[in-house]
Amino acid sequence: MFKRNIEKELLVWKTKENHKPLVIRGARQTGKTTVIREFAKNFTSFVEVNLEKEEQRKIFASGGGIKSILNSIEAIANKKIIPGETLLFLDEIQNSAEAIKLLRYFYEEIPALHIISAGSLLEVRMKKEGWAFPVGRVEFLYLYPFTFTEFLSAMGQDLLKHEILDFNFAAIIPEPIHEKLLELWLDYLIVGGMPEAIKEYSQSQSFLAVKDYQDALVSSFREDFVKYAKESELEYLKLVWDKVPFELGNRIKYTKLGLGNSPKTANAFDILHEAMLIERIYPTVETRLPLVTKKKAAPKACFLDVGLCSLILNLTRDVLKDKLLSANFTGALPEAFVAQELLALDVKHRNPLYFWVREEAGASSELDFLLSSNGKIIPIEVKSGSQGSLKSLHQFLSRSGLTVGMRIYGDIPRDEEHSLTLSHGEKLTYRLISLPFYLIERIHQL
Repeated sequence: MFKRNIEKELLVWKTKENHKPLVIRGARQTGKTTVIREFAKNFTSFVEVNLEKEEQRKIFASGGGIKSILNSIEAIANKKIIPGETLLFLDEIQNSAEAIKLLRYFYEEIPALHIISAGSLLEVRMKKEGWAFPVGRVEFLYLYPFTFTEFLSAMGQDLLKHEILDFNFAAIIPEPIHEKLLELWLDYLIVGGMPEAIKEYSQSQSFLAVKDYQDALVSSFREDFVKYAKESELEYLKLVWDKVPFELGNRIKYTKLGLGNSPKTANAFDILHEAMLIERIYPTVETRLPLVTKKKAAPKACFLDVGLCSLILNLTRDVLKDKLLSANFTGALPEAFVAQELLALDVKHRNPLYFWVREEAGASSELDFLLSSNGKIIPIEVKSGSQGSLKSLHQFLSRSGLTVGMRIYGDIPRDEEHSLTLSHGEKLTYRLISLPFYLIERIHQL
């Protein structure tokens, strides 16, 4: 079993005196069920209910009280449920609106019971059928594909993982370690963060074997669209799913994706976003908090997993090495990787991603990401290679007055003082923090 970062939060939840029923949210095949089963080893006993099965759904549709429901679960599982000792897991909870509604009564009537639920299509079903989780009666955690450090751990590279987790600017990362981490980062761009792809690669060390799994996974996602969309929506869902990897880094105009019906294409984006298969990234013109999105402006999009992107784009490991680590290559795949890592930084919330735009007569700029950190904005520019201008970052700094900017790139970590000339001739001195791709998980601390 591979270790996941979310396990720390699960242990915190277990030991809280006033814990609420926990809902794990995430896309299909990101490992929710596996994580929960592994976490169950921290309890004396474990009872799992699969709400895809009709006979188990009927337990919650019977109309009985909480004690009656628990008696029925005990009878089916042939296990006693003991508050404080048993973990009760309701899998695929999106199949039972009754089970979702009853979570509040588990909390109110048996607060000592540890109960976790999960489901891949929760948001889609809730929006489609008008459900809602009982406000204030449940807690949430989010599970994304494996991060790069989780990938390192799965590959048995724990020493390199700790180089990342322990890094600070008072020390340096030796060149051989830096180069090894970049090589493993390139592996990650091909394998991606889907658990079964990582398991296959850890066992076979074969990119071809990984590709076979990824091919089947991409097809299975497309086949699943029928579970959470009307027949009239399927064509648009498949269109968006197929097109987004080719639009990485670009502003997306729905009318240009192919089918011409902008509202239906926008709805398809909504559905895939709710399913956590695609993350829609909106622009903002703000230079101070709060970051307010331009909802009617063309967004960007992040695909579920960078490894699946590489598959769909027919990128090979050799091609990536030749291009991504060259000095001036400007590809969009590293930007997609950064987006994926930024999303996974916070397992307690599904925080939106932003990019900054300056749209003025005769001029425009786009800065790849704005990240809110401890009440401040971190402006981020992504550079695939080790060089390239920072014009968009400079435009943002000159307008915001901020004195810290960040570059994510393929070179060694640096913390340097720079200066730029403002429009009225004044000099702005700012701190440029340059982080290699493999250090993104440390972005808030650094």
